[in-house]
Amino acid sequence: MWSLAVSLLVYAAAAARQQRWGSALAAVIVAALLARGHRRARFAAYVFFSALAVRGAVIGTWVLPLYAGIALAAMQAPAARRAWPRLVPGRRRGGDDRMRRS
Repeated sequence: MWSLAVSLLVYAAAAARQQRWGSALAAVIVAALLARGHRRARFAAYVFFSALAVRGAVIGTWVLPLYAGIALAAMQAPAARRAWPRLVPGRRRGGDDRMRRS
């Protein structure tokens, strides 16, 4: 699933070329989270791609919602679910559940 992180870096380069610095920075951060397998990478990617799709729809650019839709669909693949598991409320990685009281 490196392709998703790489596509975000390509998007970041295109956004920087158009001087959309906030979008470029956000894309680099999400790409880094995905590449490291951070436990909140999936959530960050959902938020980023959803905002990208909305922005593309508002400004009338069909490429952005198309890219966001393809990326969000790719995140539903079994390989993506293994790489970036969904967040489960109250559960921490490693099984340490100090916050939960029985």
